[in-house]
Amino acid sequence: MTKINVAVLEIANKAYLKILVDNQEIVIKHKFCLGDKSILGALIFLFGGFFLMVAPFFKTSDILSKVIGVSIGLLFVILSTMTIIRQLVDCIQITEKYLIFRYNLKETKIPLNGNLQVKMKTEVNKISRVGKLGSDFITITHFMQVQNIATPILQFQMPNSEADNAKKLGLEINKIINAKFNRQITKTDD
Repeated sequence: MTKINVAVLEIANKAYLKILVDNQEIVIKHKFCLGDKSILGALIFLFGGFFLMVAPFFKTSDILSKVIGVSIGLLFVILSTMTIIRQLVDCIQITEKYLIFRYNLKETKIPLNGNLQVKMKTEVNKISRVGKLGSDFITITHFMQVQNIATPILQFQMPNSEADNAKKLGLEINKIINAKFNRQITKTDD
């Protein structure tokens, strides 16, 4: 059984990730938290969509305005709902025989074999605003490398001020997943 350092679990909590490790399986998933900026943004779009759907009925009598308002509002509601659902269901699960991951609302189940390897990519994104300070954040993407094909399986982001912690968490997740792959391969070879 792989032990996870308490400091790494605290970093995972800051990144809104939940990591569960035992002898049978590993589960890494996102946690729903209203403090997460991406969730707050999705909720703003959700409520904005509802507002756009309702407002034309109180302010205008023009049918075209009502249709356009409802259409744009419905689009905002659908996209923000899908973003929130994606945040809630994206996860990695490694059992005794399978790697199961949900990424961008798509579930994939792959039998464990010797060709599986997970790698990590970091990317710093800068959002600048006119007249105001922008925000910088680091995005960590874990992807499965099979031959020459890279498939993303997990992504999380943290403020760039937490870049060292984000990289430490990403490396620990890589280590945990690859250790589970290696342990499962040696079990099947016996």
